[in-house]
Amino acid sequence: MRKAALIALIVTLAGTLADAQYKRNAPSQQQAPPPRSTLTGSGLTANTVTQFPRISQDDALKLYKTDKAVFIDVRSNTQFQLGHIKGALSIPGSQLLARFKEVPHGKTVITYCACSAEQSSGRAAMDLISHGVKNVFALKGGIGEWKTTGKPTLAGPK
Repeated sequence: MRKAALIALIVTLAGTLADAQYKRNAPSQQQAPPPRSTLTGSGLTANTVTQFPRISQDDALKLYKTDKAVFIDVRSNTQFQLGHIKGALSIPGSQLLARFKEVPHGKTVITYCACSAEQSSGRAAMDLISHGVKNVFALKGGIGEWKTTGKPTLAGPK
């Protein structure tokens, strides 16, 4: 009888211990995925939805003034001639990869378009990054914000 009581006690304790361990190690209810990281720095961010790096107008202007950046206008040649950032290259987004060799190396590359959401310039930035170009950013606010804040522009061909 003592053996049966001892075995029953051991089984009960073992079951309780196993149940406690299961509850402690059981996966919790649906956990949210970890937040996506963003590039941070002086005005630099990566949009978490479209995943391309952006640069603020002020940071772009600083690089412009120190000649440490090359701007690439990815709009059409017609739009470029109507007004562009002074010194920018005109390489429409549809021609970017075909004209890839024209992209200078050793400087920060800033793509821009007319869209304030940087859709075309973001796509161009990602194309350049995927082809090995370093330090590529899309200009936040595009050419529209650049013009309205009085930054250097030029009309006509380069």
